[in-house]
Amino acid sequence: MRRLSIVLVFAIAAVSLLAFQPAATSDASAVEGVWKTIHVTITNEEGTEVREITQPNLLIFTKSHYASVSVRGAEAREELPDEPTDEQLLAAWRPFNANAGTYSAADGEIATKVIVAKWPNATANQRENSVPFRLDGDNLVRTFTNGAGTTTWAVTYERVE
Repeated sequence: MRRLSIVLVFAIAAVSLLAFQPAATSDASAVEGVWKTIHVTITNEEGTEVREITQPNLLIFTKSHYASVSVRGAEAREELPDEPTDEQLLAAWRPFNANAGTYSAADGEIATKVIVAKWPNATANQRENSVPFRLDGDNLVRTFTNGAGTTTWAVTYERVE
C-alpha cells in the first residue's frame, strides 16, 4: 500500500508539472505582428552580397492574413508636384510594391496566397508561394529561391510590433 502511495504521489507530481508547462507556440502565432525588412542577403554563383534596406516597408501577419507594402531601390522617391506628368507618376509608382492575402505557417514554412496585388498577374493566377522561415529573437528570416535554384534571397525582418 505504501509503495502504491509513493507511485501515486510521483504520478500526480509528473502530471502537475506537465500541466503547467507553457503551451507550444504554433508557427503562425509566432510570426503574427508587424515586421520591417532590414537587410537582404543575396547568394548566387558570384558569391554573397548583403544589401541594407533603407526604403519604407512593412509586412503584417494577422491570424490568417498578411499584407506587404514596400518601396524598392536604394534611392527615395521624389515628391510629386500638384500636377505630375505621366513620367513622374510612373517613376513614383514603379518602385512601389504591394500585395495581400491569406497565409499559413507550419513546419518552418510560410505559405501565402495572393488576393490583391499591384502586379495584376499575381491576382489573376491566385499566386501561391511557400518559403522556409526561421525566427531568431525579434528577427524573422524568409528565404526565397529563383526558379532555377541558382540564387537565394534571405530576407531579414525586424519585429516592429
